[in-house]
Amino acid sequence: MGIFLKGDIWFIDYYHEGRRIREKAGTNKNAAKQALAKRQSEILEGKFFPKKKEPRVLFDEFASYYWNLHGKYKRSPSHKTLLRQLVAEFKATPLSRFSVALIMEYRNKVRERASIVSANRHLAFLRSMFNKAIEWEKFIGVNPAAKIKLERENNHRLRFLSEEEISRLLSHCYSRIYPIVACALLTGMRKGEILQLSWENVDLERGNIYVLNSKSGKPREIPIAARLGSILRSLGPKRKGLVFEMPEITLRRHFAKAVRESSLDNFRFHDLRHTFASHYLMKTGDLPSVQKLLGHASPIMTQRYAHLAANHLRTGIERLDASMDTFWTPSLPAPITLLLK
Repeated sequence: MGIFLKGDIWFIDYYHEGRRIREKAGTNKNAAKQALAKRQSEILEGKFFPKKKEPRVLFDEFASYYWNLHGKYKRSPSHKTLLRQLVAEFKATPLSRFSVALIMEYRNKVRERASIVSANRHLAFLRSMFNKAIEWEKFIGVNPAAKIKLERENNHRLRFLSEEEISRLLSHCYSRIYPIVACALLTGMRKGEILQLSWENVDLERGNIYVLNSKSGKPREIPIAARLGSILRSLGPKRKGLVFEMPEITLRRHFAKAVRESSLDNFRFHDLRHTFASHYLMKTGDLPSVQKLLGHASPIMTQRYAHLAANHLRTGIERLDASMDTFWTPSLPAPITLLLK
């Protein structure tokens, strides 16, 4: 341990936790002595933290590593789609090149083409990936995505189709996406749940669909309506495999075309779920059943539909009132003018 000259450069040589470390100290011998003394002092005081060599890990390589080790075990079927979109954007960019500015630029791009909700999902996914990269020593430093705040989301959007609009949309659906759109309208299932639905979880004999991997993590059972049963029988049934064998990008393209040709404004595939819930509630007024069918973990999410049951509730109150005519004989209070005398 000490200082030594190599060419015109002085080096310092010392040990830390059993590891030998050599550092350049410059062209001045006295400066090298001072640098060595500083290192020795830092080591004694426990204040020396040597810099680790930055591993060169490319994003697409890490994405594959992340998926195989962690991502594919996540419950949400949307994770694979998110990862695919991120890889398409960043490709072979080294993880060390990621910065707050680079991630914000991407977040804003997603927000402009989709929504705040979608942008937040992409940001949260990137944050999770970098947390794992740090944990697995694939990235050194502070998580760049953690420095960006999620934007406030407006979760009160409730766009649903009228009966006339439903008919119009279905009439413009390409034959391959018609069964998928019909399934969404008649079950309220999420797009990912529909595309991941397998024949093993469809029981046409008992008339049930079993959703095992839901967003809330809770499995649920959905009765199969007669119309949907006929559609499913026309597609199979098969012993195993996906019910709707269609890539998401193909569904997205044909659904956008159907929406455009149907002259529907501000309508997304997820709004088919709102359409199912809204019409079910307007016809039954049964809010707990809507929560169960949609698979909401909390009744708070279902409350957004509560106002649609107003007419149903009013009709119920009127029926209750009418049924009491035979025995209801209330004693009327004295007019207020008499009470004031």
